[in-house]
Amino acid sequence: MNLPNKSEKTADITVSVDVSKIVRNVSIAGVLVVGIIFGCSTYRKVLQWQKDE
Repeated sequence: MNLPNKSEKTADITVSVDVSKIVRNVSIAGVLVVGIIFGCSTYRKVLQWQKDE
């Protein structure tokens, strides 16, 4: 790896990671996935109960 001389033009890149936003979004996504799965299974049970009546 060759380091550039001080006279050469370089680019500085700064990356900031907001962990609290990532955790919040992941937890919201998890709740939505669980809600969809639970809702679908409950809906299927309701349809089955209506069919049996």
